[in-house]
Amino acid sequence: MNVSELFSLTKWIHTEITQAGIAQRYQELYAVLYNNTQPNQTKQPFEAQKENLVLAIQNVPLYQLTKDQLVFLDNLGIGTTVGDQGIAVVEDILFKNAIDVASAAQRIQAIAQSLSAGTSKAEQLRTGLTDCVSEEPYELNDEILMRIGFKGDASLNNVVDFKSWGSAWYDIGRGIAMAHGGSPEDVKIIGATKGSIILELSIAAGMVTTISGIILAALKVAEKVLDIRKKAEEIRGLKLTNDKIAHDLETAADKEKAIGIEAIAKDFTDQLGIATDGEGDKVKALESAVKHLVVFLEKGGDVDFVLPEDEELEDDAAEKHQQLRVAFQEIRYIERKLALIEHKP
Repeated sequence: MNVSELFSLTKWIHTEITQAGIAQRYQELYAVLYNNTQPNQTKQPFEAQKENLVLAIQNVPLYQLTKDQLVFLDNLGIGTTVGDQGIAVVEDILFKNAIDVASAAQRIQAIAQSLSAGTSKAEQLRTGLTDCVSEEPYELNDEILMRIGFKGDASLNNVVDFKSWGSAWYDIGRGIAMAHGGSPEDVKIIGATKGSIILELSIAAGMVTTISGIILAALKVAEKVLDIRKKAEEIRGLKLTNDKIAHDLETAADKEKAIGIEAIAKDFTDQLGIATDGEGDKVKALESAVKHLVVFLEKGGDVDFVLPEDEELEDDAAEKHQQLRVAFQEIRYIERKLALIEHKP
């Protein structure tokens, strides 16, 4: 994450967390819970405070942040206090401590303190970076920002890697663009950042729908393949004299991956109405795009999307953005799940 991106995050925290009064909602719930722990105080219902808190953290627009910004939000101690994670934590606390109100009060207070400390750090950063960072707003023209992160085994360590992944992403962009009746030039590079090397592209919503759909399907295949490989490693761990079962499982994993890639390509060929007999060049280009995208993700590469603000969108565009938002959230959920179970021999 570069300085401009960090500064943007601190401003987002100032608006969506601090000014939105998220910490205040936590404090209001804590105050009622604490009151109910005192022996001489009349017990009060806290359902209203809980609902106000849940509504507030539910409305925090986490979808506006990049993956790197979300990681930094977690490091500040804010990420787990808002969104679906925040709701799950609050409901878990109140459910598990329905009788032990004192424990519930302590845990809610701890969250409020963590949130306060995080927003305080963010505010210091925002104040310190003001007038020091030159922000260059993107001119997306109703398109969507796609960020490609060259990480893991998909890193760019030399010009050979640069040429190899550049060729792969040319095929990906060309295949998706052709499938939508466009050309590779429709996938525009609008920026790049250092660190892990992130390439920023501007892409039409229709193509983003296809790319995110392919990624979602690929992650589901990866989840299945990873589960098979993990079982193979568990069997190897038994140190049996015959490792045929483990070998067969590895073979099954490779076969499952190949079948998955083929199924994804066919599914999107059908979805986009591409004629297999009359538009063979489009079919081959799309198949190549799917294969390269799956390999990129498998090697640790990262693809992220950032949706623009919805205020001035037409109804149809707003609905499409909402569908994309749901898809992006599902992608991030599966990625977190895979990160937890990932096992490399």
